[in-house]
Order: sequence, then C-alpha cells, then structure tokens
Amino acid sequence: MEAVDLDELVDVIYLDFQKAFDKVPRARFFEKIKAHGITGKILKWLENWFKGRKQRVVLSENVSRWLFVLSGVPQGSILGPLLFLIFTHRALRS
Repeated sequence: MEAVDLDELVDVIYLDFQKAFDKVPRARFFEKIKAHGITGKILKWLENWFKGRKQRVVLSENVSRWLFVLSGVPQGSILGPLLFLIFTHRALRS
C-alpha cells in the first residue's frame, strides 16, 4: 500500500477466480457468450446491462470520483455465477 500511496508501479497476481473474473475485458467476455450460442434479444439485454456502469470507492470520509467500469461482472449480481460458468466453460463447436 505504501507503493500505491507513493504513486509507484505495483504488479498484482490474482489467484482468486472471482478477482480474475473482475478483470475480464468485455469484448472477450462477449466473444465467449456468442460462442455459446447466446444471441438476439438476450445478447442485446446483456450488452445493455453492462453499458454505462460506474463505480467509486468510499473509505471513511474519503470518496473517490465516479469512473466507468470497463471490465468484469457486477459483484453480488444474480447473473454473476452463471456468467462465470459460461465464461470458463469451453464452447463446443459444430
């Protein structure tokens, strides 16, 4: 944390699948969704569900500014576990 506070570069290795899933680029995620045959209105609904999401961090009295979320799946969502299974499962090609 000291390095972060000093604005130094820090490398992070994720060993937790949940954290790794939070970093999946959206384009790659939607490639996997399409490879599983999810298209049409359901695909459009998922794309809209991800679009325009923002987040900020609040710690005691300190509040960060709002930033767009560019990767991952919203934590605590009902769809999170299902989307994780779809993403980690290898789609069968015919």
